[in-house]
Amino acid sequence: MSRAFGDPDLTPDNFSSFSKQQIDADSAAKGLEQLEPFPAARSTTPMELSSVIGADLVQKIEKAGKITFHSVGDTGGIHSPEFQFAVADAMAEDLSGGAAFWYHLGDVVYYFGEDQYYFSQFYDPYRNYNAPIFAVPGNHDGAIYTGETAKSLAPFIANFCTSQPTRSSDSQGAVRTTMDQPGVYFTLNAPFVKFIGLYSNTSEGGTEGVIANPKVGNAQLTFLKQQLAAAKAERDKNQGRALVIVTHHPPFTGSPTHVPSPAMLKQIDDACEAAGIQPDLYLSGHAHLYERYTRTVGKKQIPYLVAGMGGYYNLPGLKPPNRRPPSQTTPQSGTDASGNPLRLDVYNDNTFGFLRLTVSPTSIAGVFVTVDPPSGKTGVGDSFTVNLQANTVSNGGSSGTSSTQAGKPSASSKAKRTPAKPARKAGVKAAKAKPKPHAAKKRRR
Repeated sequence: MSRAFGDPDLTPDNFSSFSKQQIDADSAAKGLEQLEPFPAARSTTPMELSSVIGADLVQKIEKAGKITFHSVGDTGGIHSPEFQFAVADAMAEDLSGGAAFWYHLGDVVYYFGEDQYYFSQFYDPYRNYNAPIFAVPGNHDGAIYTGETAKSLAPFIANFCTSQPTRSSDSQGAVRTTMDQPGVYFTLNAPFVKFIGLYSNTSEGGTEGVIANPKVGNAQLTFLKQQLAAAKAERDKNQGRALVIVTHHPPFTGSPTHVPSPAMLKQIDDACEAAGIQPDLYLSGHAHLYERYTRTVGKKQIPYLVAGMGGYYNLPGLKPPNRRPPSQTTPQSGTDASGNPLRLDVYNDNTFGFLRLTVSPTSIAGVFVTVDPPSGKTGVGDSFTVNLQANTVSNGGSSGTSSTQAGKPSASSKAKRTPAKPARKAGVKAAKAKPKPHAAKKRRR
């Protein structure tokens, strides 16, 4: 089957109906607080972007001398879908600026990655996103609950890791085909950039992410070491590209409800040191906010981004005043657990949006594109540049053009979506109401 992405003609209101018993059961379900086995990868051979978008488009990217892509996580609009739809529309509109794909940072479907919610939380919101969507799973994609019959990550694998592109039964007729990622952890090679994506398991907010330990095994850590060695060999032959490491759980975060993962980071650090290569950028989600840290390893400055503001409603800064945690002040400087200099440059816990990243042979330019759900207006919440030759990170810079310019509503927001409620009002409502997975059924005219 040939690949397909955007589907603007998807029939409106084509939602499955759920009984009251199903809805009540989903709302009351309690997740099992346990780590789950890592599904074996179908292959550890890197996935080539050309196999997804075609050699001709890859040649155009190479000729242009840069590649642009989107990235964000924590998107499932299970409670207040207007936030997810606003970000989805802005991202679709932003494709006209040249983005080649979206790298999703996990938590595609809440609360337990159920296959029955893939339409309302994935296929329908991104009907207008006419580009590939790669993903690593988040903890909610892999978590299971008491009485669950499906294996952990089975729905994620059925939609992102099939042996070849096909139509998923979860898509309810949408034309977007499944992705054929070789596993829930995998390497993606693209012009100018290499991604090593890892699955950091099912730990909730109060516990750390895990990529390897005696309970779940070391297969993923072995994979990481092999991929880092291959990246170093390429770089030694002057064939290297910017190296991006991706996990759902963040190594660093100041979130009031999510913890950092220093043990996971130590394993990654040790593997990087052994291979003789450090990432040029680290992407993560999980915490429902945007953060940018600059970490200095040796003489190299590395941005560590937390981008968990893709549509899940529960941003800390949108809680009612009596429940709103204090925000972090920036900049903050200190050291990490290994004694490396660490600086928090940007902290934003009340704004939805996504990342637009542009990589060339000499730089990475990043923009946090903010999205205002009621109006669809977009803006710039942060921008930075990585000098890949000097190994420095600086504030500011440009990450390409966008049709959703600051202050301009996206056309799809105005024409295709049900008007959203004001973000602050929705945040108050979200804090008081019990989440109901079926809320996403009431989105379209």
